[in-house]
Amino acid sequence: MDWLQLAKNRVRKILRKRRVCSIKQLESKISEAGPNNMRAEPDFITKATKALLKEGILKSVFEKMKYCEMVFYLSEDYDENSNVDKERFNYIKKLYEKYFEFSHSQKNCGFVLEKIIKKAAIDSDKFTIIGGPGYSTNNLPVNGKKIVGDIDLILLEKKTSKAICVEVKNKREWLYGKSKDIWSGINKAISNELPLVLIARKFPYITRIFFKELGILGFETHNQYFHPKLQEKMSEIKHKDGLGFADIRFSEEPEERHVNFFKNTITTQIISSRKKFFENEEILLKYSEILSQDINTSERESTFYDFLREIGLMKEEEEYPEDYYDMGDYNDY
Repeated sequence: MDWLQLAKNRVRKILRKRRVCSIKQLESKISEAGPNNMRAEPDFITKATKALLKEGILKSVFEKMKYCEMVFYLSEDYDENSNVDKERFNYIKKLYEKYFEFSHSQKNCGFVLEKIIKKAAIDSDKFTIIGGPGYSTNNLPVNGKKIVGDIDLILLEKKTSKAICVEVKNKREWLYGKSKDIWSGINKAISNELPLVLIARKFPYITRIFFKELGILGFETHNQYFHPKLQEKMSEIKHKDGLGFADIRFSEEPEERHVNFFKNTITTQIISSRKKFFENEEILLKYSEILSQDINTSERESTFYDFLREIGLMKEEEEYPEDYYDMGDYNDY
């Protein structure tokens, strides 16, 4: 499968219809919609947009928003003198401003998933829970040792009293292996001598591969969660003619699949995961001290690829793991 060419074709088709999109909108419409064999992952969409810009097929506009700086991609036939196209662009920007207002609020977004996950862990009846939304774990004594730093949730197995570090990310981004969010979680877990559970909306294939190799338990929510009071205010953000973020949910209550992850997956896999995680403690600490920091994209990628080579998931001569779609069956998460 030529995933790059597929991504290029789908990017052009979507932009001809929608006129203007951010990379996150393109991901929602390509990586998360349509037949499975047409869902090129976000990494290929990023490559596709860069290639199409270089070929002069797409246009892009850089916008400084309130919460961040963004690039918007414009259809190849976008007309700057067209009122219809200009109105569409302004509409998308306004929706993004509204989205960022809510997604940057811990109360309206970040803490919502943490509440859901904490309730799910409690409902599983397998763990005692320490921490949660708004509670600092720094310096808390756990099994005779003080926790260093803020961990989203700490699980204590009821049968063994052994502790587990849980990090929760309620973001739109697919968390690639090189992500600062992932390596911050690894650094927290290793520093506190705890195994790691990472919960996020989406993990791409390559992330799931190295999670399994290193004993990290991951859970994809497949949704981004917001406070129920925002349902009406965010309706256009969800709508296919708006930002198209159809996966957004408005709830603070866990679903059965959330509870089952704690009741079944963690309880059956934590022994082997803990063993594998600490077998790799030295290498994880080494790379987490770099990748958990704010570093530029080039340094982050080269460091992560060095990590993949060191653990045997990339060949020495490779500059990029091009064949990661064909590295085995790792669809457990």
